[in-house]
Amino acid sequence: MEPGVHLVAEPGHVSSWLIHGRDRSLLLDTGLGVADIAAAIEPVTTSPVEVVTSHAHFDHVGGNDRFAVRHAHALGAELMGVCAPERLLRDWAALSQGLAEQFALLREADAPFSLVGPDETVRDWPPPGVGADGEGWTIDPVPPTATIGEGDVLDLGDRALRVLHTPGHAPDHLCLLDERNGILFAQDQAYYGDHLVYFDDSSVQDWARSARRLADDVLGAVRVLYVAHVLRPALPPRHLAELADAGEAILAGAPLVDGEGLFGEPVRVLDRGHVRVLVPRDYVV
Repeated sequence: MEPGVHLVAEPGHVSSWLIHGRDRSLLLDTGLGVADIAAAIEPVTTSPVEVVTSHAHFDHVGGNDRFAVRHAHALGAELMGVCAPERLLRDWAALSQGLAEQFALLREADAPFSLVGPDETVRDWPPPGVGADGEGWTIDPVPPTATIGEGDVLDLGDRALRVLHTPGHAPDHLCLLDERNGILFAQDQAYYGDHLVYFDDSSVQDWARSARRLADDVLGAVRVLYVAHVLRPALPPRHLAELADAGEAILAGAPLVDGEGLFGEPVRVLDRGHVRVLVPRDYVV
């Protein structure tokens, strides 16, 4: 993407980030675990690689077991020591089959325009070694070897990353701020599309506070956001303000409409076009 930063993508699913330093490198998240992410990054690694987990959801920790040094927030450590629920992986497998089919229709419609490039092409499901229903896909529980939190600085030798604790989507969610190079690695805190703030451990209030905190403290100091989801891995900093405004609108009682979550769960939705925030069905201000 730029000197010292590689996008490691499972397009349509999740993006991880390989951040190079002179003395060591960091891999921010390890994806679904259906392919060997350590082998994928090996051709471009220039220094020993350590993992930083943005949060303990299954689609961000699938390859953690392939790395000896693993950093995460303390609130996620217990979750990372438990196997990902089999039903969740099966539900994702079913969703992935539908995703590939729908994307094929998009590619057909896009043929005259060529707006979608090869880097945005959703990967077919199932991947080698995995059944269509997810059979053969497991995520082994691997707890972190070190915990990190708000204000910690990860020194890579010629690059420093400051840890920002941004709870809401998940209580342990972390962003990494590269102030010298003007980069916020935001992962699930900022992207275009549906923001999932309806899980049992999600907090709408915390998500809104985290969004406002980034808009107030970080927006003017960065030139790009690198994120985890949808097919736009790099976003303009102004998106932080859009998310902050959306969060504050929800807290102020903005009208919400009925909608469905990732797997068809009933939710309430604030819909602002490329910003959609999904909150629990029974959410009240």
